[in-house]
Amino acid sequence: MKPRKDPDFEASADMRLVELQRAALGVPAPARGVWQSQTGAEGGIAPEEAVPNLAGPVVVCELTANPPSGVIPGAIVAIGLSIINEGAATARKVRVNVPLPGGAAYRNGSFVRDGRAMLDDAADELFSTGTTIGDMPPKTRVTFLWKIGVRMGNKPLVMAPMVSAEQSAVIGGEPLIVPRKEGAQSTFATQIERAAPVPPPPFAEPEALPFYELDAEETLEYEATAAALSPITEYRPPIEPPTAPEAPPVTQPEPVPPPAQPEVVPEPGVPEVEPETPLPPEQPPDVEPMGREAVALAGQIDRPSIAYFERIFTGSKPPTLLNHFILGGALACTRSVDGDDFAGLKAHLDAQGQLLQRIVLHERLGKKEPIAEYAGSIVANLALLTPRPVKPLQPPADANAAALYTELDGPTISVLHRMQEESARWDFTKARQLTLALQARSVIAAAPPEAVERADAALQGYARTASMQLQRFFVRMRIDRTTGLLFANDEQLDASARSLIAALTALFSA
Repeated sequence: MKPRKDPDFEASADMRLVELQRAALGVPAPARGVWQSQTGAEGGIAPEEAVPNLAGPVVVCELTANPPSGVIPGAIVAIGLSIINEGAATARKVRVNVPLPGGAAYRNGSFVRDGRAMLDDAADELFSTGTTIGDMPPKTRVTFLWKIGVRMGNKPLVMAPMVSAEQSAVIGGEPLIVPRKEGAQSTFATQIERAAPVPPPPFAEPEALPFYELDAEETLEYEATAAALSPITEYRPPIEPPTAPEAPPVTQPEPVPPPAQPEVVPEPGVPEVEPETPLPPEQPPDVEPMGREAVALAGQIDRPSIAYFERIFTGSKPPTLLNHFILGGALACTRSVDGDDFAGLKAHLDAQGQLLQRIVLHERLGKKEPIAEYAGSIVANLALLTPRPVKPLQPPADANAAALYTELDGPTISVLHRMQEESARWDFTKARQLTLALQARSVIAAAPPEAVERADAALQGYARTASMQLQRFFVRMRIDRTTGLLFANDEQLDASARSLIAALTALFSA
């Protein structure tokens, strides 16, 4: 148990000066309060007449951490709070509040009060407005236990408990400081190291740096995700090894022609009969070649939408991951080439867009909820995504709009069908995987071919960068499961988004 810090008025030079002034003026010294502890003045234990009579309530607050120091990003720290009434009377209307430190996040499902597991709403109450304990009889104790996850940073974790009670003394309540491990890398240092003097080549494959070693199940899921979200490549048949040269055939001697027959001499007076010329064979009717089948989807984006995202990604305030998720929904293809929503993808993307906008609203209101509350459900019927004959897609009639196009390959369709079959495992990450799988890979617009090619390359580059970022986002969700993770920044993803917006804007200015 951490030693209590009792008030020691005798050790204060100011208080001794006050006592000398009272003695010079003939004013008696004031009586001691009932809240003073039993620790003596300088030199050891106080005499018996100086020991206060604890006739009133005395509330003692103790806050501990395990481990108490040397924490690193990603570590889990157990926090214990103990409220004790060591006085002789009942403490009335006891209330306690412990704000969370800025460099840590609460671990959902870890809040315990007096040995009983509580809901996360009780933890939010303790961290925000405070928890009302009520009346505490003498010699009673109330304990709280919870866990926090350490985030990136180099500042120590500081927690300052605030305990209040009517007509009661409160002892303790000192701020708890949990130092970080010396030499731990901070977010600022990480950003300095990433600032290379030479910019990387456009659309380069970013390196994935997971925070820990993945187990077998997560490795399989990452491989399936990478295969599902990889760009469509042209099929190339395997190269067969060259065969050995065949020996030239043995020449056969030419047959001896038969002896020439004498020509028939027509009889005089008999006309010669000309041989009939055979008619040319009839040509078979033309057979139309079989059409190519694939899961082809189309979408549309207009000039006002591009201008909206241009203000977000080129403004003074850096964009967040939530802005990129909203942009991915705007680039998703949800309809067939004929324009019908046969699988319900448009309704699903609209519902997901409303959930993302709700996160923005709750952040402005200061309302924090687990990220799992914003996953929604699968509104679309992914089992209907089967190959169909591919038809050419024409540019839209509106001059201020461009058509988006993508084709889902076999691995991507398999992953989407598995999502439909395992709907009980639907979460926020799988919702983002579905949106990324539907994201456009090419554009059709009434623009010069050079501008269309640049827009296609920008769409494919942004999809590759977003795929790698989504894998890093999945790993970070194992540490932080709050919506605060959605408001982080990714410079490489921001640069890819700005290149894409510039290429789409050039379609209408060419």
